[in-house]
Amino acid sequence: MDKSTNGYTKCANTIVEWVWLENSTALMEGEAVCYNTNYGTATARDGRRCNRVELPSSANKMAFAGVAARNYPAHTGGQFIEIYCPGSKGVNVALGVDTVIDTGKLTFTVANAGGLGTEAGRFVKVGFSGRGTIVPRQTVTAVVESSMTGAWSLATGGLILTMSDTTGLAAGDTVVLLAGANNGSSVIKAGKYTIASVAVGSVTLTAVASTVQGTGALTCTGYAYTGNPTCQADLEDGIESGGVDFVCPPTTGGAAVMGTFMAGGFTYICGGITVGSGVANGALAEATYPGARKGFGGLGTLTTNGVTITPAAQGFLITGATLTTVTIDAAAEIWTGEWAGCWATTGTKGATGA
Repeated sequence: MDKSTNGYTKCANTIVEWVWLENSTALMEGEAVCYNTNYGTATARDGRRCNRVELPSSANKMAFAGVAARNYPAHTGGQFIEIYCPGSKGVNVALGVDTVIDTGKLTFTVANAGGLGTEAGRFVKVGFSGRGTIVPRQTVTAVVESSMTGAWSLATGGLILTMSDTTGLAAGDTVVLLAGANNGSSVIKAGKYTIASVAVGSVTLTAVASTVQGTGALTCTGYAYTGNPTCQADLEDGIESGGVDFVCPPTTGGAAVMGTFMAGGFTYICGGITVGSGVANGALAEATYPGARKGFGGLGTLTTNGVTITPAAQGFLITGATLTTVTIDAAAEIWTGEWAGCWATTGTKGATGA
């Protein structure tokens, strides 16, 4: 095999587009973007809806465009970027979790009403298969520390974060809080934070990671990394996955306190807290087309009460019985559904349907 052929066989198999990134913030190699499908005047035809992209959000999550081909520094007013589109193979994707070659899948994260901001678009947990989901083709152990069960704790003041292991972390590294406790007056602010200093078992952040926080620590879910951990991956094509988002019930519980869950995609419910006074109830809106998919999964234990998902209209359990609520209160509990004029259960594990 000559050198030119050898070089060709080592290249990724990519589908490339140049698009306009509307966000002014920096974008790292492998982070996901979505098309701005509602750009301009709704009643006017506008081709820019298929070449302008944004960081993933609950508004654009059903229009996954691809991942950044390289690092792009912040640029006021946006910039042209190169992306690798669904169907590409062997490209780098930005991670929030370690990977094992040919094992499992990961789906891009979405910023919801609770936040996440510029960290949206990394690949942390798995959602539905399709556009926006990847298959890892490389083993990577680069994510320094994570807690997906709500085991981290943010001290009063919102700056000192207790972790199980801070080995390998340093000032300037990144902490991402996906979601966390809400006691009514103090609320974890999901998003990306920079580490100011590191101690044994804790780090101090450069910015306050909660609203005005009174006495008592707040539990939270997240991960920490150095630089930009990536892995070689294949980008799935097909129907839209809808991404994944993260929510955490307030400790007060009570009716309708969760608001309305992200329509479509997969929602992870963070644990590690006590939901007092009543179940944390949230609404699941009706879908707008047959075959729409929605899923929920538990990440950690919720004590005293759980999170109850209430469809806007009654649906059906797998048995054919009426579905009016789904309750999740522990790790690895899952419910998935498909819209067929109502939410019909397609799969369940541990979650309680009624």
